[in-house]
Amino acid sequence: MYGELASVQGIVDLSPQEALDRAESFLASQGYAIVQRTYTTVMAQRQVAGEAGEQGLLNLTVAVTPQQDGGVRMTVRGNNQVGVQDRQAAWMEWSESLPKKPETQTEATGEQQAVEVPDVVLPAPPQPQAVDLPDPPSAPAITAPPPRQESTVWRGTKLAFGGCVVLPVLLAIGFVGCLVVIGAVSGGGAGTGSGTSEDKWPTAGIGEPLRVGQVTWTVTSARQATQIEEKGLGRFGDTKQGNFVIVDFSFENNSKEAITLDPVSLTLIDSKGRKSKPDEDVFGYVPSSKEIIYEQVNPGVTREGQVIFTVAPEATDFRLQAGDAVMFTDKSGIVKLSS
Repeated sequence: MYGELASVQGIVDLSPQEALDRAESFLASQGYAIVQRTYTTVMAQRQVAGEAGEQGLLNLTVAVTPQQDGGVRMTVRGNNQVGVQDRQAAWMEWSESLPKKPETQTEATGEQQAVEVPDVVLPAPPQPQAVDLPDPPSAPAITAPPPRQESTVWRGTKLAFGGCVVLPVLLAIGFVGCLVVIGAVSGGGAGTGSGTSEDKWPTAGIGEPLRVGQVTWTVTSARQATQIEEKGLGRFGDTKQGNFVIVDFSFENNSKEAITLDPVSLTLIDSKGRKSKPDEDVFGYVPSSKEIIYEQVNPGVTREGQVIFTVAPEATDFRLQAGDAVMFTDKSGIVKLSS
């Protein structure tokens, strides 16, 4: 699934052109072929060995958002969640090599609003004819080339990398000290990395706060439904049939940096151990006042949100796995939704 994979807290002290140059060089070292570069994005692809056609095509898009006082915020989207997580050491090393604006400088200016740039809609992954690319070579030590004049810069998406690891795009998918993976169900902010035992995680019930890392989740209600009603713009009253679990919650950011929520931070687990992610196809059925997925939550702020999961008809006895919204960590907690 094409989605958010990584985000960065803080501001990278580079121009958009320079930031995209760095990203392009790094992607090439990881075996990706650059297929498109715009003023705000660089898109890359890699063919999985032994898999021809679109099924074996991995896509990554790196985007930037220029800031009023200089520098950019960065984010990564794509469908290669597993690949990003498997090479997290290389991603972290690269992110830490990027120059960052001093924390005191960003604090002194207060809340910064992203500079408006032309709205560039991320296109669907390009559909080139299948090509057989060699396996990715071992990444040699590389020196980032000087900025070159090309038409590109990542698309700003309110995500960034900060001084500590924070997880999609993939995914979803910024850098300032550490990468934040919004990794797949098997890792990242959702906290399902290998070696982690669920019975060691903190637990809570409905209405009880659950502290995970530097964030606090409180599930206020959870219910099953066979029909939901469209709440999105221009489609009021449309309904959708199916088997859904609707979870209302509050999210509090206790850290010193803004956090962008990603669907991979939440996982619904049923009695058979099957894991489901929030269904992006029904995001339009969430009330606008609770649409906080992919939204930025500033330090000390609490936001009310809602997610909808599509589940099997016979699924029962649900529990919610909530992550710490930080990339490359396995911190998670469990909220029991069934009595």
